[in-house]
Amino acid sequence: MLQKHMLPKPYGAIGTARGRLARGRAHFTVRVQHASNPGLRPERPLDVIIVGAGIGGLTAASALLESGANVRVFESRPQELALDGPGGIMVQANGEKVLALLGSPWPASSGGSGVPAASRSPGGSSLSDAVYTVGGPIMSGGFRDTRGDYLYYAEVESTGLKDIRSNGLSISRASLQSVLYAALPEGAVTFGRRLRGFVAPPPGQPGRVQVEFEDGSSESCDVLIGSDGIRSRVRSQLLGGGEEKLRYSGTVCWRGRLPLSRIGGGAEWFLKTINQDSWGEYWGKGVRFGFFQVGCEAVLDPAAPGGLRTEGEPQIAWYAFANRPEDWAPEPGADEAARLRELFRDFASPVPEITQALNPGLVHTSKIYDQVPRPDPWAGGRVTLLGDAAHAMIPTLGQGGCMAIEDALELANELAGAVVATGSSAGAGSGPLSESAEAAGRLEAALRRYESSRAPRTARVAEQSFQVGELAMADDDFKVWLRNIIYRLTPKWAGDKQFEYLYVDYVPAWRDGLRVGRDFSGAGAKPLAVASQ
Repeated sequence: MLQKHMLPKPYGAIGTARGRLARGRAHFTVRVQHASNPGLRPERPLDVIIVGAGIGGLTAASALLESGANVRVFESRPQELALDGPGGIMVQANGEKVLALLGSPWPASSGGSGVPAASRSPGGSSLSDAVYTVGGPIMSGGFRDTRGDYLYYAEVESTGLKDIRSNGLSISRASLQSVLYAALPEGAVTFGRRLRGFVAPPPGQPGRVQVEFEDGSSESCDVLIGSDGIRSRVRSQLLGGGEEKLRYSGTVCWRGRLPLSRIGGGAEWFLKTINQDSWGEYWGKGVRFGFFQVGCEAVLDPAAPGGLRTEGEPQIAWYAFANRPEDWAPEPGADEAARLRELFRDFASPVPEITQALNPGLVHTSKIYDQVPRPDPWAGGRVTLLGDAAHAMIPTLGQGGCMAIEDALELANELAGAVVATGSSAGAGSGPLSESAEAAGRLEAALRRYESSRAPRTARVAEQSFQVGELAMADDDFKVWLRNIIYRLTPKWAGDKQFEYLYVDYVPAWRDGLRVGRDFSGAGAKPLAVASQ
């Protein structure tokens, strides 16, 4: 008999946040000893520009700030679009490990973690706390056939982790963007500035990277990070101005969010219907439909004590896929909610009830592309790529955002190991980071180490996502029958084993186990030890 997991109280009582994010943010520096040259002490912090304020870019900004760097993020979209997004995201176990190490002004959550405070957020409050408070934990769930029978069932313990929160967190994309943005200092992100291009010093040569924007303005930095998505302008320039051909998955995706109270007989009916799971995905012939719970919404509010509050009621993020040729496009004025009701009318509950409750104006449609994984190096000189700009993958495993979160910490680790930020008042453009070929070479080597360490892992995840996606979207009767038989007959331990590398084996840690956490109260930074995991 399948084990049932009742949802913990945070899922049912998220409407009132336990605290507010504080805006009293202080810049700080960090002393990191690098084994190859512990005496390197530049006259000012490392100066980094990030292009793109998505999940990866904002997480990288937090990680770099906590490693002592000066960080500026530039986003082409206006704030209201950049901090929004359809559907939700599962920050799975590997991504949650990173968020647990990054500080946040959100008050620490006391429920559901089961992990000693000393081994998690060193300041007692982390980005994981914030996401957990707004959204909630990933509980049991599974892949099902059109009748609702399980093909693969994942319990909380399936990832090999023994507490609820470390299994992963689920939250709406808009809420996650708001949480990540609110954790940064005022003015760290500039919206509405689209990159035109950049001019970087030749490899191994000193000097600043010059970054130019379409409005005619320019900035300079020591390191440029392209985190500007699957159609990255930074990557395009690195490729000599040509756009890398993307791989079409053969599928179209529809996404959105929906309050539980609007589905069928309401929230209690919904939870009973899905066996008290927190997520589910139903596989048909050339189509599939999924959902997961994401809690309420976190929204920016200048009138709130910390500038961020939660509102609304618990909801699900839902998504649907169907095989379509690359030249397919919705008819002008088409009712996409009606299309989904027709596609999934014969699926088991609660799928038809979800499609019946959809508002046509809140259905987002997109074609799904990825990149054929490529080996390192991803870039050159003092420029690198992060997230979808480096390794876009289809969302079958829900790992695109998690890979970007991992990238952020690993990149900050390598850069922190290359320099020691002292936080002196030396003016911009001066000091060894700009004038020393040795320091420039050290930064470049750090970027190439980051790329070489990340390329095999992200390639493996991308290829596994593509392969599972092909199985999930089987589109003839025999392939569907064979797929379902394979999944039903595969021992559960074997199914769990294939993801151990993803969830269990990845252990993020800050270099040398020492960092300086941001003090959001403005009282000053203090050295904080991060216990090895």
